[in-house]
Amino acid sequence: TPNDDFCPGLTRKAMGAERAPQSQPCTLRLLVLIPILLSLAASQDWKAERSQDPFEKCMQDPDYEQLLKVVTWGLNRTLKPQRVIVVGAGVAGLVAAKVLSDAGHKVTVLEADNRIGGRIFTYRDQNTGWIGELGAMRMPGSHRILHKLCQRLGLNLTKFTQYDKNTWTEVHQVKLRNYVVEKVPEKLGYALRPQEKGQSPEDIYQMALNQALKDLKALGCRKAMKKFERHTLLEYLLGEGNLSRPAVQLLGDVMSEDGFFYLSFAEALRAHSCLSDRLQYSRIVGGWDLLPRALLSSLSGLVLLNAPVVAMTQGPHDVHVQIDTSPPERNLKVLKADMVLLTASGPAVKRIAFSPPLPRHMQEALRRLHYVPATKVFLSFRRPFWREEHIEGGHSNTDRPSRMIFYPQPREGALLLASYTWSDAAAAFAGLSREEALRLALDDVAALHGPLVRQLWDGTGVVKRWAEDPHSQGGFVVQPPALWQTEKDYWRVPYGRIYFAGEHTAYPHGWVETAVKSALRAAIKINSRKGPASDTEGQGHVHGVAGSPSHDLAKEEGSHPAAQGQFSLQHTTHTRTLY
Repeated sequence: TPNDDFCPGLTRKAMGAERAPQSQPCTLRLLVLIPILLSLAASQDWKAERSQDPFEKCMQDPDYEQLLKVVTWGLNRTLKPQRVIVVGAGVAGLVAAKVLSDAGHKVTVLEADNRIGGRIFTYRDQNTGWIGELGAMRMPGSHRILHKLCQRLGLNLTKFTQYDKNTWTEVHQVKLRNYVVEKVPEKLGYALRPQEKGQSPEDIYQMALNQALKDLKALGCRKAMKKFERHTLLEYLLGEGNLSRPAVQLLGDVMSEDGFFYLSFAEALRAHSCLSDRLQYSRIVGGWDLLPRALLSSLSGLVLLNAPVVAMTQGPHDVHVQIDTSPPERNLKVLKADMVLLTASGPAVKRIAFSPPLPRHMQEALRRLHYVPATKVFLSFRRPFWREEHIEGGHSNTDRPSRMIFYPQPREGALLLASYTWSDAAAAFAGLSREEALRLALDDVAALHGPLVRQLWDGTGVVKRWAEDPHSQGGFVVQPPALWQTEKDYWRVPYGRIYFAGEHTAYPHGWVETAVKSALRAAIKINSRKGPASDTEGQGHVHGVAGSPSHDLAKEEGSHPAAQGQFSLQHTTHTRTLY
């Protein structure tokens, strides 16, 4: 039973089985003021921390404030509307389409899948109404651009609980509450050095970063990051970081840093700036898929699903985009555009035939993209049994195959993210049937919380393996050490009339805001491009978007019937969207 797993010599109360009593109720006026004061304090703390943290300063985007202004106010209205095809209806493609459309361009979005959103994918249980995020699920407080985008779209945000002190860590068949692990991680059985004992896993990791901080001050940001890109995280932690092997194993087991062990130390630094139990996170009320849906409802052009792009031909004045014509009843073969924005994943871009071919350095860049697998397994239970253990969110850690278990917050149902694995850890679920994956996750949850959970499981669940998704073919990009120095801004430079965006084209990889930033950068370049205007120059309205401009573009080369008929969202009156 769960009680049997406590460390000897510590009572259940001492181990935190009972949550501390809540403070007495405050007055109504104080309750109203508290969120405002906390918000202001958090904002000031974040600004102070950002200005004092040299790693944060090193990784800061020099154009961040400019991109924030674009999200807030939009681009300048164009006097020369261009026909733009956006390939991919993930968040990068939809953001770029919205910004360019709002600026007066004629935008068509092509999506190979039968849904929008890309790696934003919300599972909705039709019986219970509970939701589970199969893709993106949180945004750190530092991601101001994404917060502003949600605000502009009218999306409500609420707290995502990343850490709860009453969750568990179980390794080597020793189970402790996480607040105990924070104070005495050596109780998990790791033979730590004296200076490592009594330090939280986060503090041990920070101890290892001291030498990197010295490099940063001595070499400067650019040279230091290039040095870090040549080493794996494991090399650094054991070498210049001067950690013991047990301490490194602790970081791998408790903080899931083992997913980075054989990948670039620079990538681990970027990831850690956004992912830590000490950071504050938000989520979208009602599900993350409301973000792509809100973007879709704001578009004035066509979004075509089941429309995989197979070839692109650049001419002196336009680009011809060829769409897969199977099944035979589809009679649209080619669309013309003045410019194309490619937001599809790296593997999807590699399947497109370019004429003339992509430059050699871009082909090599595509081949070097390293996508790691990511797998999520949700289990549905008859009641949130974790509440009986005083757990109200956050995640437990285990060295069993499931690795990380995330708990819904109070009043959010009993759909449990029973396993979240990525990188090499995701191999435990590769090749398993859906039923086998669900059973494996259930075994791990039962091992952590006791056999009662087997009776509480209602027999349903969902599995998402992003490495097996035919469109993304991976969870997100994390690069291995660089064998040679390369130019890092090749994705920001267009290939003729073809531009690139997506989380793989910017830093830090793997985050929704990164995809948004890349989309905004590409949109700025497209909007400011000096060159021949589209064939329809002067025929449209400069200060308004009339009709369905992308439909006119489609008529040039044929028609593309909707895959599933016409689709519109509530409150949408001006959008003609095919879904």
